[in-house]
Amino acid sequence: MALSHILSKSFQHPHSVHFSRYLLSLILDKLPYLDIHSHRRSHLEDAVVVECLSMEELTLQKTQAKFTSAGIHPWWTEDFTRAEILKLQDHLMKLVREQKLWALGETGIDRVYPETLEFQTELFHWHRELADDYGLPLVIHNVRSGSDFLSILKKNPPKTPWIFHDFRGNEELVKDLLRLHPDCYFSFGISIDNSPQIRELLPTLPLTNIFLETDSQKHLDIHEIYLRASEKIGIDLDFLISQVWMNFNRVSKPSVP
Repeated sequence: MALSHILSKSFQHPHSVHFSRYLLSLILDKLPYLDIHSHRRSHLEDAVVVECLSMEELTLQKTQAKFTSAGIHPWWTEDFTRAEILKLQDHLMKLVREQKLWALGETGIDRVYPETLEFQTELFHWHRELADDYGLPLVIHNVRSGSDFLSILKKNPPKTPWIFHDFRGNEELVKDLLRLHPDCYFSFGISIDNSPQIRELLPTLPLTNIFLETDSQKHLDIHEIYLRASEKIGIDLDFLISQVWMNFNRVSKPSVP
């Protein structure tokens, strides 16, 4: 897939200028690897990373990457009071209003922590409404909660893309999510190595809805993730890299009615 085709699209997202300039600088070179979700701060020179802010970085309004996401992780509801979470929401709102974020999240629902399930769900809806209002993609943490997201989508379809990071669901869940919201995307990392179910799932997915990531795995190499994903899917590595950038292009410019 030609780089010129990727560049032919017009960008409406606040960070689209960064994206366009970066791609223009690569016209005579190979596209870099795209890591859609990472908590790490040490990256390879030939990779572009969407950095997910830690709680400390969110509090300090610390955004240094070309592409940044920030949100209130469902795990944080276990450790912090509602008053403390409210302060984090204020910090997050400031970043959104200043157009410093490429995406919101990660946020979501984790049924491993049932004690705070109601609070997690409340926070997810807050993020989702904020994403819709500002036209931002939403990075989703989804653990044993596929049915929760299906229920949410049935009641109130979102306006912007949803990226399910470290997706661990099955083919049926993928089909149901895409039927309700075609702008759902599914990101994979360590699971390509440690989950037979994900290795079987990869070849069945639409290439237009795939991302790859390192998440918080310190020793995970984005090169290896792409190589193994291309092998499991049965496509050329360079084609996969180009396709992921096309997906990023599409997600980076959601329109808000």
